[in-house]
Amino acid sequence: MRLRYRSVVNTRDLLAYAPWVRELKYRNGVYVVRSKGEREVLYVGESHSCRLYSTLTRHFQYWKGYTAGTTYERDHVEVAVAYLDEPSKAVVRAQVELIGELAPRDNAHHQVDDDWEDDFDPDDFADDWD
Repeated sequence: MRLRYRSVVNTRDLLAYAPWVRELKYRNGVYVVRSKGEREVLYVGESHSCRLYSTLTRHFQYWKGYTAGTTYERDHVEVAVAYLDEPSKAVVRAQVELIGELAPRDNAHHQVDDDWEDDFDPDDFADDWD
């Protein structure tokens, strides 16, 4: 699968997110964060509740609480996103499959759950990667 990675930084206003990131509002999908230099896959995440923008951008700001997770310097990473306007189970399945395929450094579990009812082929969504 070919993933298209882009910077989340707005080139005209370095304090703002890139326009494509703002377009994630009210969308579902999966995202992959990788380091710019080494191109190491750091994290695979998802949103199945139409909160893709806030789910992704929280990784670029300090946050705390029971949902707190790893944060990244946004000028040191790049992100690939696939919009998946599918049932929530399909979005979660896409995330699990990508974690199994890419073995991201910062995800808690790097194994694909064999209990999924249907096989998921990430190539089905190849045209959805931005």
